[in-house]
Amino acid sequence: MSAEPVFFHVDLDAFFASVEQLDNPAYRGKPVIVGGEIGKRGVVSTCSYEARKFGVHSAMPMNRAVSLCPNGIYLTGRMHRYHEKSREVMGILEKFSPSVQQMSVDEAFLDMTGTEKLFGPPEETAKKLQARILSETGLTVSAGIASNRYIAKIASGILKPSGLVHVHNGGEKEFMSSLRLKDVWGIGEKTRTRLEEAGIPTVKAILSCSESMLQSLIGISGGSFLYSVIRGIDPGIFVGEAASRSISSERTFEYDIAEIDIVETALLELASDVMYRLLDEGLSSRTVHLKIRYSDFRTVSIQETGETSVNDTGDLFTRIKNLFNKKYDRSSPVRLLGVGVQNVCEGKIPVQMDLFDTGMSKKKRKVEEAVHALSRKRGKKLVTHARLIEANGREQE
Repeated sequence: MSAEPVFFHVDLDAFFASVEQLDNPAYRGKPVIVGGEIGKRGVVSTCSYEARKFGVHSAMPMNRAVSLCPNGIYLTGRMHRYHEKSREVMGILEKFSPSVQQMSVDEAFLDMTGTEKLFGPPEETAKKLQARILSETGLTVSAGIASNRYIAKIASGILKPSGLVHVHNGGEKEFMSSLRLKDVWGIGEKTRTRLEEAGIPTVKAILSCSESMLQSLIGISGGSFLYSVIRGIDPGIFVGEAASRSISSERTFEYDIAEIDIVETALLELASDVMYRLLDEGLSSRTVHLKIRYSDFRTVSIQETGETSVNDTGDLFTRIKNLFNKKYDRSSPVRLLGVGVQNVCEGKIPVQMDLFDTGMSKKKRKVEEAVHALSRKRGKKLVTHARLIEANGREQE
C-alpha cells in the first residue's frame, strides 16, 4: 500500500525586508521597504509587515509607497545577501526531503511523502523545520501542508508570519470553501469583479456553478481552472522539470500588472535570481524559458535556444525581454511571471568563437563571476542596480 501524498510549501516571511531587519537591529519593528530608487521608475520588491499596515505592497511604485508610508525605511536591496540566506534555508530543506522544488529565492515545495517514519507526523515535522530555520538563519517561514502543491501553497499564506496550516487528506474541498474569494490563489481582481457582478461573490457560491457557466463568465481556461481548484483538485501548474535539468524562478503579483516598467523590473529580478544560481552552482545553459500567466488564467510559455550559453545577468535579461516582446498579449494584465534556463550542464558550454567577437562577452562574464565571488565572501552585493540594460542598449542606474 503506497503512502498518501504529502507536500509542504515553505515561504520565507517578507524575505528581503526580514533579512534587512535581521542584519540591522535598528530596523526591527519598523516599516522597511525594499525596492527601486525613489523618484525613478522603481517598484517595491518586498516590504515588512509593519509597512503593510500602511497599505504598501509588492509591485507598487516606490513613489506611491512613500506617499502611503513617508516615515518608512527605504532600501535598494542586497541581492547577494538575500541569495546567501536563501541558500542557507534551501540547505536545511534538503535535509528534510530528497525532493525540494525551489520556486524562487524565497519559496519551495518539499515532497514529504513516505517520510513520516523518519521525522514523525507532518505537523510535527513542519514545526521542527520552522524551528531549525529560525535557529540557524534567524529567519521565519510559514508552511502549508497538503496532499497537493496547490493547496499547500495557499495554506502557507493563511497565517503569516510564522504560520502553519495543515489541510488533511480528504479535506481539500472543505478548506477551499472556507476561503475568501481573494484568498484563492490565481484569482485576480478583474476575475473577482466579474464573478461578483454575476452574483457569485463567494467560493461556496462558485461550487454551485457548472464548469460551462464559469467558462462563459471568465473564459475557457479560467473557468476550467476555477472549477477544479475550488474542489481541491491540483491544476498541475507547479509541476516542473527535475532540478538537475532546469533552474527557474517565478513571481506571482498581489495585483494584476499592466505597466510594462513593473513587468520589466520583475523580469530583471527573476533573471538575476536565476543567473546567481547558475554561477553559484557552476552551471551553464543555452536555453532560456519564459512563462506568463494572465489575469484570465491563460498561461503561455516560450523558450529559445541560442548559439552561445547565457553569459551574465544582462545577457539573460535581454534574451528574456525578447521572448516577452514576442509572446506578450498587451491587452491582458499579468498575474505571474516565470524565468528559467533549461538543459543546464556543468561548466561553460563550448562554442565556436565568433569571427568578430571582441572579447567583451568574456570580460562581462569574468566581471560578474568576480563580483559574485566577492559578494558571496563578504555577504553583501558590491554592485547594486535597479535596472540593467534595456533592449536599446541604454543603461539605467
